[in-house]
Parts: sequence; C-alpha cells; structure tokens
Amino acid sequence: MLVANMSFGQNESIKIKLLGNCGFFMTDGNMSIYVDFPYKSGAHGYMTYNPELLDSLQVNPVFLFTHGHSDHYNRRLFKNTNHKLYGPWPVRFLISGKRKYKPDELNGLYPDFSITSYKTKHGYSFLHYSYLIEWHKKRIFISGDTHLSDTLVSVKNLDLVFAAPWVMFDANDRGLKIDAKKIIVYHLRNTDTLTSGSDKVIISKQNQEFELK
Repeated sequence: MLVANMSFGQNESIKIKLLGNCGFFMTDGNMSIYVDFPYKSGAHGYMTYNPELLDSLQVNPVFLFTHGHSDHYNRRLFKNTNHKLYGPWPVRFLISGKRKYKPDELNGLYPDFSITSYKTKHGYSFLHYSYLIEWHKKRIFISGDTHLSDTLVSVKNLDLVFAAPWVMFDANDRGLKIDAKKIIVYHLRNTDTLTSGSDKVIISKQNQEFELK
C-alpha cells in the first residue's frame, strides 16, 4: 500500500513526504495539505529543516495544525505567508479572519474530502486536536502530540495512522488495538533508535516519501 514514489500526477493516490517532527506534506496532485508545518526548526531539541522549504510551498495548500507548541507551529513564519490555516484557537489567535478556515468551509473545498477534529489531551497545551482525514475513500488519522491512545483506538477501519511513539506505547501497555493497515511513527529526534516489530508499523525518517494507493 505504501511505496517510495513522489510523482505528483493528478489521481486518487496520495503522496506523502515527512518534513520533520509531526510535520508532513500530502497531495493528490490537485489538493495539497501541510500538517504541523511550518514549525520552529530545532525547537525543544527536535528536528531542524532546510529553510528553503519555506520558499517552495505549494500553491493554495491547506495548513492544518494540531496545537500551538513551537515544535509544531511557528506563528511568525506562518504570518509571513498568504496562506490559510485550520487548528484549535491558540493556533488561530492573532491570525486574521480571512486566513482561517471554518470547518464547513474546509470540508467543502474539494469533493471526496472531509476532516473530523477530535479534542485530545496534551500536557501544557490549552487545546489540542487530532484529526481524521477522509480523502478518496481513504481514512487517515493524525494523532499529533497527544499522549493517550483512547481516541485513536476508538476510530475504526483506518488506512493510515500518524502516531507519536508515546501513543503507541500507551496502546501497547493498555492492551488496546489500533485498527489500521499502516502506522507511521513520527515526532522523533534524529538520534532516536526505535525499531518496529511489525510489518505494518513504519519508523519514520525525515524527508521519507510514501504513496498511499
């Protein structure tokens, strides 16, 4: 289901590139989404990235943020663009109204595309969202930085999950099953040495590329 290939022809497959931390890019060749990017490069000892990425952003993408911590969101960098975003209110704060998606507007952007937001817990964050993206009949769950797996395991029949390692540890320690075909473990430092004991669990690397068919 996932192969290393990033041609951007328009079809119903979804190309994915991991940019660092919980930041990644997705496109079907028509619509483009950035999740938890741009963030502050190197914040809290997490990944840095090439600043040239900010000069090569796609045209008219959706920017989706799970919360406002600097290793996920850099307000100053985002305000220097002309793009629109969606996220919890600490992310939207001080961003002009015309640059903020309303839920109905976001879900009406393209056919066969919708986003469901879930309020999930993350320490020291006023408000944190996890997301279910339904796109070309594929179901993609984004955990963000939450430390609990309860919401993730409650959502069934997932094609792809992006999960922080502590979400995976929580599910394993509590004997909870994640109903997904593939899981990408992200929000890692370059020095982390996690290994996967399952073919369906991928330990991500920065700039790694995938295709969801």
